[in-house]
Amino acid sequence: MAKAPAKKSTAPSKRKGRTTKLARSATALISPAMRAKGFAEAEVVTKWARIVGPDLARTTIPLRLAFPRGKRAGATLHVRAESAFAPILQQRTNFIIELVNRYFGYGAVERIQVKQGPLNIAVLPKQKEKKPLEPRAKKTLDGIVGTNDLSPLQLAVKSLGEYVMSPNQKNDKNK
Repeated sequence: MAKAPAKKSTAPSKRKGRTTKLARSATALISPAMRAKGFAEAEVVTKWARIVGPDLARTTIPLRLAFPRGKRAGATLHVRAESAFAPILQQRTNFIIELVNRYFGYGAVERIQVKQGPLNIAVLPKQKEKKPLEPRAKKTLDGIVGTNDLSPLQLAVKSLGEYVMSPNQKNDKNK
């Protein structure tokens, strides 16, 4: 008599030494803390720059997402903005609501409450200054990228080339 094939278990299997994405592990750890602060969806905080764009993300921080009791739609999103930017943010509330709701795929946010205050944002490192290129290096770069009617991509490549081909600052300090 032949044995019947064993049924596969539908229970989730253990890791078995495989790597997992950090975002998946971090979400499981962060979500309870975020819910305690009023964020049912931790993605509002973690992906704020992706949701509203870099310009708004530089001047705003989401504070809390408050849903009406027993509902998962029609929430109030509390956002902190620098006091000089708060009036501009107030004018863009409908646009931000649309962006957040588009990201989630349903009408999660109904209104935004703007709170004025300082933002605790890390200071970005200062951009290095480009040193002028030597005539020979400039001619080489112009030959590679071109000089007339450059596209945005060509301008970016030319700027990168100027950084790469500029005189080395470490060697200048040793002279």
